Amino acid sequence: MNLKKLILFPVTLLMGVVSCATTPFSTYDMATTSFNYDPRYTSDMVRLNGVEIGGGFGGAISTDPIKVGHQVVTWKETNSKRVHQAKNEVIITREQLKGKKYLAAHLYPDETVEIITSDHWPDPTEKGLAWQKKLRDEMKQNKE
Repeated sequence: MNLKKLILFPVTLLMGVVSCATTPFSTYDMATTSFNYDPRYTSDMVRLNGVEIGGGFGGAISTDPIKVGHQVVTWKETNSKRVHQAKNEVIITREQLKGKKYLAAHLYPDETVEIITSDHWPDPTEKGLAWQKKLRDEMKQNKE
Protein backbone atom coordinates (compact mmCIF):
# COMPACT_ATOMS: atom_id res chain seq x y z
CA MET A 1 0.00 0.00 0.00
CA ASN A 2 1.50 3.33 -0.94
CA LEU A 3 1.65 6.36 1.36
CA LYS A 4 -1.15 8.21 -0.49
CA LYS A 5 -3.63 5.35 0.07
CA LEU A 6 -2.51 4.98 3.67
CA ILE A 7 -3.36 8.64 4.37
CA LEU A 8 -6.52 8.90 2.24
CA PHE A 9 -8.25 5.78 3.58
CA PRO A 10 -8.68 6.99 7.21
CA VAL A 11 -9.65 10.49 6.01
CA THR A 12 -12.29 9.07 3.65
CA LEU A 13 -13.61 6.75 6.36
CA LEU A 14 -13.84 9.63 8.85
CA MET A 15 -15.67 11.84 6.33
CA GLY A 16 -18.21 9.07 5.71
CA VAL A 17 -18.90 8.69 9.43
CA VAL A 18 -19.26 12.46 9.90
CA SER A 19 -21.56 12.67 6.88
CA CYS A 20 -23.86 9.94 8.23
CA ALA A 21 -23.98 11.57 11.65
CA THR A 22 -24.85 15.01 10.32
CA THR A 23 -27.30 14.13 7.59
CA PRO A 24 -30.61 15.99 7.81
CA PHE A 25 -32.35 12.62 7.55
CA SER A 26 -31.23 11.30 10.94
CA THR A 27 -33.68 8.91 12.59
CA TYR A 28 -34.67 8.81 16.26
CA ASP A 29 -36.71 6.07 17.94
CA MET A 30 -39.38 7.72 20.09
CA ALA A 31 -42.65 6.95 21.82
CA THR A 32 -45.40 8.44 19.63
CA THR A 33 -49.06 9.29 20.05
CA SER A 34 -51.67 11.58 18.54
CA PHE A 35 -54.52 13.81 19.65
CA ASN A 36 -57.55 14.44 17.42
CA TYR A 37 -59.58 17.47 18.53
CA ASP A 38 -62.49 17.07 16.09
CA PRO A 39 -65.42 15.52 18.03
CA ARG A 40 -67.27 14.65 14.81
CA TYR A 41 -65.13 11.56 14.24
CA THR A 42 -62.51 9.34 15.83
CA SER A 43 -59.17 9.29 14.05
CA ASP A 44 -57.68 6.00 12.93
CA MET A 45 -54.42 4.91 11.35
CA VAL A 46 -52.53 8.12 12.07
CA ARG A 47 -49.35 7.94 10.03
CA LEU A 48 -46.14 9.92 10.02
CA ASN A 49 -44.32 9.34 6.70
CA GLY A 50 -46.29 6.12 6.21
CA VAL A 51 -45.50 4.72 9.68
CA GLU A 52 -48.50 4.27 11.97
CA ILE A 53 -48.11 6.10 15.28
CA GLY A 54 -50.07 5.85 18.53
CA GLY A 55 -53.43 7.50 19.03
CA GLY A 56 -56.46 7.40 21.28
CA PHE A 57 -56.16 11.03 22.38
CA GLY A 58 -52.76 10.26 23.88
CA GLY A 59 -53.95 6.97 25.39
CA ALA A 60 -52.08 4.71 22.98
CA ILE A 61 -48.33 4.94 22.57
CA SER A 62 -46.09 3.11 20.13
CA THR A 63 -42.36 3.35 19.52
CA ASP A 64 -41.52 4.45 16.02
CA PRO A 65 -38.57 5.68 13.95
CA ILE A 66 -38.89 9.45 13.50
CA LYS A 67 -36.93 11.10 10.70
CA VAL A 68 -35.70 14.67 10.79
CA GLY A 69 -37.08 16.88 8.04
CA HIS A 70 -40.33 17.23 6.09
CA GLN A 71 -43.18 15.05 7.38
CA VAL A 72 -46.26 13.69 5.65
CA VAL A 73 -49.03 13.26 8.24
CA THR A 74 -52.20 11.36 7.29
CA TRP A 75 -55.12 9.88 9.19
CA LYS A 76 -58.46 8.21 8.56
CA GLU A 77 -61.90 8.57 10.10
CA THR A 78 -63.48 5.56 11.80
CA ASN A 79 -66.99 6.51 10.66
CA SER A 80 -66.17 6.99 6.97
CA LYS A 81 -63.54 6.16 4.38
CA ARG A 82 -62.22 9.71 4.35
CA VAL A 83 -58.45 10.16 4.54
CA HIS A 84 -57.01 13.43 5.85
CA GLN A 85 -53.58 14.89 5.15
CA ALA A 86 -51.98 17.78 7.00
CA LYS A 87 -52.61 21.01 5.10
CA ASN A 88 -49.66 22.77 6.70
CA GLU A 89 -46.00 22.02 6.17
CA VAL A 90 -44.82 19.82 9.02
CA ILE A 91 -41.07 19.84 9.61
CA ILE A 92 -39.28 18.15 12.49
CA THR A 93 -35.84 19.44 13.40
CA ARG A 94 -33.05 17.60 15.14
CA GLU A 95 -33.30 20.12 17.99
CA GLN A 96 -36.95 19.11 18.57
CA LEU A 97 -35.94 15.45 18.95
CA LYS A 98 -32.61 15.59 20.79
CA GLY A 99 -32.96 14.15 24.27
CA LYS A 100 -36.76 13.89 24.05
CA LYS A 101 -38.70 10.68 24.72
CA TYR A 102 -42.18 11.43 23.37
CA LEU A 103 -43.62 12.84 20.16
CA ALA A 104 -47.28 13.85 19.87
CA ALA A 105 -49.05 14.75 16.64
CA HIS A 106 -51.90 17.17 17.37
CA LEU A 107 -54.58 16.93 14.64
CA TYR A 108 -56.68 20.09 14.52
CA PRO A 109 -60.16 20.35 12.92
CA ASP A 110 -58.85 22.57 10.10
CA GLU A 111 -56.56 19.66 9.10
CA THR A 112 -53.41 21.36 10.33
CA VAL A 113 -51.00 19.37 12.47
CA GLU A 114 -48.68 20.47 15.25
CA ILE A 115 -45.83 18.22 16.40
CA ILE A 116 -44.77 18.60 20.02
CA THR A 117 -41.97 16.63 21.69
CA SER A 118 -41.46 16.22 25.42
CA ASP A 119 -39.64 14.34 28.16
CA HIS A 120 -42.91 13.25 29.75
CA TRP A 121 -46.20 11.68 28.66
CA PRO A 122 -47.81 14.17 26.22
CA ASP A 123 -50.82 16.28 27.13
CA PRO A 124 -53.50 17.82 24.91
CA THR A 125 -52.83 21.40 23.83
CA GLU A 126 -54.89 24.32 25.11
CA LYS A 127 -55.50 25.31 21.49
CA GLY A 128 -56.90 21.87 20.68
CA LEU A 129 -59.07 21.65 23.79
CA ALA A 130 -60.57 25.10 23.10
CA TRP A 131 -61.33 24.09 19.52
CA GLN A 132 -62.86 20.80 20.66
CA LYS A 133 -65.11 22.58 23.19
CA LYS A 134 -66.27 25.07 20.55
CA LEU A 135 -67.21 22.28 18.12
CA ARG A 136 -69.00 20.29 20.82
CA ASP A 137 -71.00 23.37 21.80
CA GLU A 138 -71.95 23.93 18.14
CA MET A 139 -73.03 20.30 17.83
CA LYS A 140 -75.25 20.65 20.92
CA GLN A 141 -76.85 23.82 19.54
CA ASN A 142 -77.59 22.12 16.22
CA LYS A 143 -79.37 19.26 18.02
CA GLU A 144 -81.69 21.64 19.87
